[in-house]
Amino acid sequence: MKVSMKDLFFPHCCPICDDVIDSNEVICSICLESLPRTEQATFRGNITEGLFEHEPKFEKGATFLFFEKDSPVQNLLHKMKYGLFANPYIGYELAKEAAYEFMQSDFFDGIDVLVPVPLHPKRLQERGFNQAEWICRGLSEATGIPMDTSHLTRIHNNRHQAQTSGEKRTDNVKNIFAINHPEEFYNKHVLLVDDIITTGATLQACIDVLRPIRKCHYSVFGIGKTR
Repeated sequence: MKVSMKDLFFPHCCPICDDVIDSNEVICSICLESLPRTEQATFRGNITEGLFEHEPKFEKGATFLFFEKDSPVQNLLHKMKYGLFANPYIGYELAKEAAYEFMQSDFFDGIDVLVPVPLHPKRLQERGFNQAEWICRGLSEATGIPMDTSHLTRIHNNRHQAQTSGEKRTDNVKNIFAINHPEEFYNKHVLLVDDIITTGATLQACIDVLRPIRKCHYSVFGIGKTR
């Protein structure tokens, strides 16, 4: 096999174990299989759903992996979002794997559209991509469900949720989202998609602007869930 100079000096490695992997891989199969699943897709009334059980039009929710401090999942999602070599393909790959596993249950049944939690235009320009949108792309690729990145918008550039805690998370995301052309979500079942779900405050803020739309129902999905 011919090895390029790029592969020789900058080999393509798994972001978890650092073993060299094929150029068409993002995470090695051994590490991908070892990540801690929540198994929430199969079980209604799980801890993710419990965050939104007060919502009358809420349908279901699940996350793919458990997120803990200093864990491989935290390391992965950090490499996805931050730094000079931030890699949104990590979110895309994790989402595809989640979708293939979730499709063994009825989790995606009835979902009409996938909607990523949007970034403010200023933060999008700084980062260069919206990680939730890349997660949506992976879900859409695997399930065939269309995604909508146009009609849910972030109108205020709030502080990072990771920099706040407790009740301040709710205040930090209050009134930061808006819907343009709400008729696009009339009679639709929307799956809201984010990377990490902690208190659910960000997704709740999204739900707050969807709630007035007639016959709009909503569910939630995240790659990681804090314990």
